[in-house]
Amino acid sequence: MLKTPIHLIEQVVFTSGDSRFKEYSIRDADWQDENGLVLYLSIKGRNWLVINSEWLPSPINDPNPFVRWIDQDRIVLVQRRSGRFERNIFVLNLSGEITASFYAGDAIEDIAVGPEGFWLSYYYGGFRKGLPSEKLVLFGWDGLPIFKYETDLPDKPNILEILALVKGENSAIWLVPLLKPLVEIVPESKSITIHNEPDLLNKGTFSISIRGDFVYFVLEDTKWCYACRIGEESAQPVGKIKGVSRGLPPTESYNFISRSDTWSEVKLYRIDNKEEYFLA
Repeated sequence: MLKTPIHLIEQVVFTSGDSRFKEYSIRDADWQDENGLVLYLSIKGRNWLVINSEWLPSPINDPNPFVRWIDQDRIVLVQRRSGRFERNIFVLNLSGEITASFYAGDAIEDIAVGPEGFWLSYYYGGFRKGLPSEKLVLFGWDGLPIFKYETDLPDKPNILEILALVKGENSAIWLVPLLKPLVEIVPESKSITIHNEPDLLNKGTFSISIRGDFVYFVLEDTKWCYACRIGEESAQPVGKIKGVSRGLPPTESYNFISRSDTWSEVKLYRIDNKEEYFLA
């Protein structure tokens, strides 16, 4: 159990006052402390990239892709669906021009970006062929797979789907599979660590953040965010995170980013917990 107070701090980073248009739909958003905010918006059948305050027409027509920062000079757009070997990963410069593209498989569920490359999870991968059948793949920026969950982990849990995905320290990736609460994978050593608590993680979690000894997670139905020391069962409610939320990597000062068409805004959330890097 936590011995010190814990606080949820929110920061609004995009509202209707920042938009050129009265009506818009926020399809995805990403944040890096060093690079700021990037958005993907749909407005009356047109798609836009907003990189901080600069509006750029989208170079792809997909109304619902993922958008992520790669570094200070590049972002990536990911189309969830792809035809046979149809390119669905697009690396862009800050002018919105495509500088590289490649095929990464159909039915992409989520993406997490790190210095080692980018991780893709696939929905219902157990019923698919090719790359999606691996359920989780790490790609290098040349578009070639570096690590595959099914192929490269001999001793692993059988998972049908990955509910939540977030970067950890260094090259580690954390995930909440459908049948296990919390899993950490380190690709270089091809190692996997399974944490069976807290069980509450499997009650509809689609957003997690890892900081030190703690996991923070948001339940999709109630929007309540919880804090729990990794490996312990008891989870403490922290506060509500409205909209569609996603965990940010430990390189960032904020734990979560959320987007909401109801409030036409994007928010960042930081959890103030002084116990993160001190074992009880």
